Amino acid sequence: MDCGFMCSVILVFLHGIVTTFSFRSTNMLGPYNAMWVFVGFDVPTLTKLDVKRANRFRNDLLDLGFTRFQLSFYTYYVPSKQRAETLAKQVEHKVPPNGKVSIFFITDRQFGMTRTFYAGQQVENECPEQGLLFE
Repeated sequence: MDCGFMCSVILVFLHGIVTTFSFRSTNMLGPYNAMWVFVGFDVPTLTKLDVKRANRFRNDLLDLGFTRFQLSFYTYYVPSKQRAETLAKQVEHKVPPNGKVSIFFITDRQFGMTRTFYAGQQVENECPEQGLLFE
């Protein structure tokens, strides 16, 4: 699976339409420019306050547009490294005081090599939702 090619075709098509509105994108979207931002975290849930903080952080990630990949692992597709850095700063401001959070950056090409298994069977990775492509 390589979402980069599909995304490039969509943006090339959109670029042709959007140019009539004098909007031009300076970033070419491709498998080496587009990135995935992953946020993995461990937040203790020993007290009611801990549970509240963990749930708040999960909801904050969803509010930022992340998609749940696993229980404590969320993903976001971005067209450029610059957008990935901006998004990472937004996540940094939301980190719970008692949580461990890691932010990973990988190219679309690298993500395309990911192997995902469910119940012992390999499953296809999903390309980003349409809404994420129009940032």
